[in-house]
Amino acid sequence: MLSPADYNSSPMDTLARIKELAVKEFSINPDGLDPNAPLDSLGVDSLSFIEFMFKIEDEFGVSVSDENLKAIKTLADLERHVAGALAASGKA
Repeated sequence: MLSPADYNSSPMDTLARIKELAVKEFSINPDGLDPNAPLDSLGVDSLSFIEFMFKIEDEFGVSVSDENLKAIKTLADLERHVAGALAASGKA
């Protein structure tokens, strides 16, 4: 696994990596995966999403507060949060 500092943290790269992880984690067909689709429409329940978030935190070296977690409804929301956290921590 690459360290968080190894990522080019442009939004496109961050979203592409999140989508890649989601495809593996949730067995989602990558063709037509809409990052703006509600997670529940992708078959992702709340427990699965929390487990996925631990992997995202490890992968990108960021943490997600419970408050922020509640606001994440799509993969695009998640990308915005991760990109913001990377920027705030100086990793972007």
